[in-house]
Amino acid sequence: MQLRFWLPVTFLAASTTVHGRGASPYIVVGQSPEIERAIERVLILADEPVMTRPVPAARVLDALPAACDIDAELCDQVRRYLSGLMKSAGIAHLSASAAMISGDSGRPAADEPNELESTPLPNRHGMRFDSSFEVSGRFYWQRNDNFLLNIGVLAYEDEVTPTGTLLSIGFEYAQLDVGWRDHWLSPMSDSAMLMSTQAQTIPSVTISNYTPLTKLNLHYEVFLGKLSESGGIRTESGFTTGEPRLAGLHVSIEPVPGWSIGVNRLMQYGGGDRGQESLRDFFDALFNPSEYDNTGTVEDFGNQLASITTSFTMPTEVPFAVYFEYAGEDTSTLSNYRLGNIGLSAGIRFPRLGSANIDLTVEASEWQNAWYIHHIYTDGLTNEGNVLGHWGADWRIAHDQIGGRSLMARVGWPLRTGALIEATYRTLDNEEYSGNDYDRAHLLDVRYSRRWREDFYVGGELQAGHDVFGESFSRAGVFIRF
Repeated sequence: MQLRFWLPVTFLAASTTVHGRGASPYIVVGQSPEIERAIERVLILADEPVMTRPVPAARVLDALPAACDIDAELCDQVRRYLSGLMKSAGIAHLSASAAMISGDSGRPAADEPNELESTPLPNRHGMRFDSSFEVSGRFYWQRNDNFLLNIGVLAYEDEVTPTGTLLSIGFEYAQLDVGWRDHWLSPMSDSAMLMSTQAQTIPSVTISNYTPLTKLNLHYEVFLGKLSESGGIRTESGFTTGEPRLAGLHVSIEPVPGWSIGVNRLMQYGGGDRGQESLRDFFDALFNPSEYDNTGTVEDFGNQLASITTSFTMPTEVPFAVYFEYAGEDTSTLSNYRLGNIGLSAGIRFPRLGSANIDLTVEASEWQNAWYIHHIYTDGLTNEGNVLGHWGADWRIAHDQIGGRSLMARVGWPLRTGALIEATYRTLDNEEYSGNDYDRAHLLDVRYSRRWREDFYVGGELQAGHDVFGESFSRAGVFIRF
């Protein structure tokens, strides 16, 4: 079950009809906080739950009329941004930042435990605290309604990835994306348990819809990707080196306006001599994990995770969103329907509070000790050394089998001058029953930005904190974004 199998199948599915709207571009994730904040506020005001990211631009366009009745200024900001994505070719995103670093923040390296590596920042595609710069960009060419090509790049110190480089073919009910597309499988905005933007973007083939299907308003996303090379893949004869596969599934429905409920699955498998290209073995593990994939032996098909998510948009005068995630790293009590090693997350987001138009987001998560650790994949559920899911699990010694608790609070405050101040506070408390001594971590991020020459944002950002290893650090930078 490799990419060569999925390509013709998904291409056929995406090209069986030419009816309906064509391929939609996506809003960047974790690269342009100002526009991402504005777009998620628009969706809440329009009674549109966010269950996955990246968000298709076509969905935001559909939400604008309802949101404009509540916040016309916000709609004008988002409409200007979307207009830049509706040409035959253009720049979808540009960003450059530079920073000065003070203090130490590090963890033992996974491959060299006696050496320290800088702590990765939350949800920044693997970028570490000591990176002095970050550059990202995305350029697009839309040949016709059903063919869209994006060329993207994301670079920071010691790393360059083609994040956002993507070929999209299809239409509103079946869009095929081939390339480096992000996958965020949660309504949480800061702490997705299964998959977020904590690690570098993986190459994948994805098919999804942005216009809902049936009266239940069904959304789906299916993808197959490839993780970075690992030398710690266990086989019956020892260890092998290879690139594990990652299959993902999301399905959600919206039975009534403003309430969405979804399920998500991830499956890590194959790599090196493990092979595992049999479709029968794949579906056996998918539909009967307690027998084929959660026995705790090397004969298991691979590593599976699942979650149930829900989001409610409360129909008050100014709507706000409440959302939850119930996730499991495996099954429990030999049942295919009970999740084991639980992770629980909850959040609330107010897109607009009072006459000052302040927005507020608060999220909390707690997870047990088996997350991102596995008996076959000894590097865990990682890509290029970073966990695929919750950022807090990257703030620990590699392979340490511990749980944790996190809290995030974010406030956005628009000033009368048109500038925006956004402050985010995060804290993480690791369990200590493994014998390693962890401090409670704190991270404060304050960003000031303002519009410049209509299409640009300029500003500065200050980050300061205390990590789980007892080290204090700070990072001050400036940026310009298009």
